[in-house]
Amino acid sequence: MRERNLPTPDGPDPEVKGAIFLGWLKKRGGMRKVQDCQRKCRENGFEAKEFVDSTGQDYIRLYRAGGGDKVVKLEKPVWADQ
Repeated sequence: MRERNLPTPDGPDPEVKGAIFLGWLKKRGGMRKVQDCQRKCRENGFEAKEFVDSTGQDYIRLYRAGGGDKVVKLEKPVWADQ
């Protein structure tokens, strides 16, 4: 099989651990409570809040939901697919 030169995806590189987390988040509708995200990220060896901060708010960000809970929301699902 021939090797392809695929274009580099737009946006920051989440690396392998971040990509696993993004897949998990996207599979759950793109928004979860911060506590759930922190638990999942710790399983993969990193911190959710640090990942969100390093990635940038254009791609993933923290919100306060209607009930007052903090949530992580995926802003650009297409980026997460790359």
